[in-house]
Order: sequence, then C-alpha cells, then structure tokens
Amino acid sequence: MKSPTFAIVDIETTGGFASASQITEIAIFIFDGKKIIDEYSTLINPEQPIPFHIQALTGITDEMVKDAPVFDDVAEDIYHLLNNRVFVAHNVHFDYSFVQASLKNSGYDWKASRLCTVRLSRKIFPGFTSYSLGKLCQSVGIEIQDRHRARGDAQATVTLFQKIFLSDTENIIQKTIQVKAKEQRIPTHIPSELINNLPTTAGVYLFKNSASKIIYVGKANNIKKRVISHFTGNNTGQRRQRFINEICDIDFEETGTELMAFLKECHLIKKIWPIYNRALKKYEPKYGLLDYEDQNGYIRLSICQVRKNVRPIYFFGSVHDSTQFLLKLIKDSELDLRLCSFFANPTALKEVRDFTAREDLPQVEEYNNKVTQAIESLTEQKRSFVIIDKGRENTEKSYVYFKDNKVHALGFIDNELEFDDIEDLITQDNLVVHNFYMNHLVESFARLYPNKVMHLKGLPLEVDSPVDDFIY
Repeated sequence: MKSPTFAIVDIETTGGFASASQITEIAIFIFDGKKIIDEYSTLINPEQPIPFHIQALTGITDEMVKDAPVFDDVAEDIYHLLNNRVFVAHNVHFDYSFVQASLKNSGYDWKASRLCTVRLSRKIFPGFTSYSLGKLCQSVGIEIQDRHRARGDAQATVTLFQKIFLSDTENIIQKTIQVKAKEQRIPTHIPSELINNLPTTAGVYLFKNSASKIIYVGKANNIKKRVISHFTGNNTGQRRQRFINEICDIDFEETGTELMAFLKECHLIKKIWPIYNRALKKYEPKYGLLDYEDQNGYIRLSICQVRKNVRPIYFFGSVHDSTQFLLKLIKDSELDLRLCSFFANPTALKEVRDFTAREDLPQVEEYNNKVTQAIESLTEQKRSFVIIDKGRENTEKSYVYFKDNKVHALGFIDNELEFDDIEDLITQDNLVVHNFYMNHLVESFARLYPNKVMHLKGLPLEVDSPVDDFIY
C-alpha cells in the first residue's frame, strides 16, 4: 500500500468559530514521512476587522492584511496542496473546521483524514503536565520561532510530528489515519477512555462540564455510536462549537430498551433542564380543557391554549383532537353546545356549526350537575397498566408503571420475582417527573405491543388506535 503524505497546517484567525470568523494567515508543510517536500504560507485578508486582543496575540494587524489576498484568491492552491493528503495540526479540529469552511465557501468540496498532534503526543509521549504547543515543545526540546504566527507554529508542529513519527513503535499513526477513525472525531480535551468505556446498548448519556454539571442529556439505541456522532459533521456554528468545548466528562445509564431510554431522557430533562436540551419543550401539550363558572352561574367548558399557571383538566396535542374530544363529551353527557367554547379554527369547528342551537338555556343547577358528572366521568375513565419488557441483562426485566393516565415509575425487577401489587416494588428512586409527551409515548407503545401490557385499571387501550407518534 502506498505510504500517505501529510499536510501539516497552522492558521491564525479573527476568532474562535469558523461560522463567524475568518483566516488571517495559513502555513502548510508537506511531509512524506522522511522529509518536507513542499511548503506554502501567506497572509490572508479576512475582509473583517481583526479584534484588538487577537492583534496583540499574533501581531497580525488590519494594516498588514489590507493588501493580502482574500481566501478565494488562494483557495485553488490550498486545495491542491491538501487534496488526498492527511491533514495534521495541533488541536486539529480547530484548523480543519476553518480550512474546510473556507474552501467550501470558495466552491471546493474537500474532506480529509485527520491527525491531531495533541492526541498523538498524549499516547506516544505520556506524562506531561500540559500538551499545549508551547509547553509540549519545551518538554521535548523543540524551539519555536515566531510563536503565534502560522509559519512559526507550523514549523514547530512539523518538528513535533517528525519526533512522533520516529517514536511510533506501535503503529499508532497508521491505525488512526482512516477518515472514519473514531479518535479523530473526538475533541482533544475529552479523554479517549471515556469513549472507549461507553456501551453499545440502549440507554441515556450525560455530558458534563468542568464543574461536573450536567449540560446535556441524550438517549440512544447504541450509546457509544450516538455519543461519537455528536462530534462528527460539518456544523461550525458558534453554539455547537461552544457546546462541544464545554464537554469534559461523559456518564451513561443503560436502560435495556429504547422506550426506557426515551422515558429516562424525558424524566432527567424535566428534572434537571440542562442548558443545551431544548427539543422536548416543543412536545408539551398546546391545548387544554378548562372548566369555570360564568357570571350567570353556569359551569362552562372551554378549550384554551396551555400557558403558565393554567391547570386544565385534560390536555391535547392539536386543535382537532380537542374539538373532537369536547364534541363527544357534549354528546355523551347531553351538555349544551352554547355553554362550551372551542378553540377558534374554522376547519375544526365545521362540525360544531352543524349542531342545531336551542332557544332557551337550561336551568342552572340542573345543567351544572350534568357538567360536574361529565368532569367526574373523565376521572373515572383513567386507566392504569404496567409494561413489562426486557431488562439490561438476561436476569432482569424492565417495567413502566402507567398510573391514572400518567407515567408514574420506571424500574427493573429480577426475572424470578413475583408480585401481587406493583406499588410494593416502587421506591422513591423509581418515581419520574412525567409530561404530556411521555404519557402519550407510553400509551402509543401499549397500543403497539399489547402483549407486553398488564392492565390494572380502566378499559384497555384500543389496538387499532393511531400509533404514528411512536417513532424511534
């Protein structure tokens, strides 16, 4: 097999994120495994002001780059130097993200295998207190000329890489050179052991920051694969880069099934509300059924939008569902349509307009008794059941306790354990913080897999009810 050649790169930029900043200088050295065979360096006009603190750090000023080429002018040369070569840099994710984004903006679709001299140094030269370029070079006896300039830092990285190359007795470089090698995807500040220790089973994973605070909770059918996927892709947005940079530790909890992973994730997010978890908010119910007494003493039923401090007696995910539900309640309980309010939607209210209005309102006390009985009937319709499924290992099984139309508890029990009352198994740790999404998810699962359901109270769920919302 032909030996690879390496493009050893360093850049200077106007900021820390490729989506909002630009390259001000680039240096590239082509190394064939024995010697440098080509080199290139240039200042680049970023077409935006260079922040003062970066001018102070690099010495590159707006005046210096005023007459320099813009990236478009040098993109072709850079592309041909990098194409079909292994991209090498110190903290490779930073340099690679900028170069790839800049080439893409210039019309070049470029990808490359990557090697990070930080990560390689940790493996081949273990035990140093710091692996920053300056301190690492000092530790291994490399002198850096023109620090914080692309050419000077790139030359130091070349010498460092040559030392790594010669010391690589275990063929580490070759093992990590493939485009899809997992090592190259993981940020250098995250120890590879954290990734290696992740299971390939279903469960939840927790990203923590340097203060051990949970900043993100995720679910997965394959925890390891899903965690690695967070560090792939070409999203150079500032929010994503900040998120990745904050991850310092990874914890996990196996759940046995995808359903348990879904529910555990929802529970933890509702309990902790990590800063980077936002998606579940869109699954909260948008509409609810309220009861109130009007100025004439009638108890009215009304569909409204769910807002803070509003406590509906029933929830709905759509206007159509709320309309159909209230229409059925009116019909079954013989309520007066004029004393009920639907959410304003012309399509959903077509059936409402088809009702024949009566001239006289009913007697207040008699009508209120009907409404009260209708509301009580909703309580009586509450169902409870337990979903029994596989556990985290062969000796146990998982359970989801759905009590009075709400997810109440999650847990695991021994395969040999027999119980008469599910309540006897539940501890404080098994209780969950439920929400509309979780409740709907469990009901959908129960309809889809009735053989896994043990009914305790209320009518069984209809098997042919819609289950489209239960999607992994």
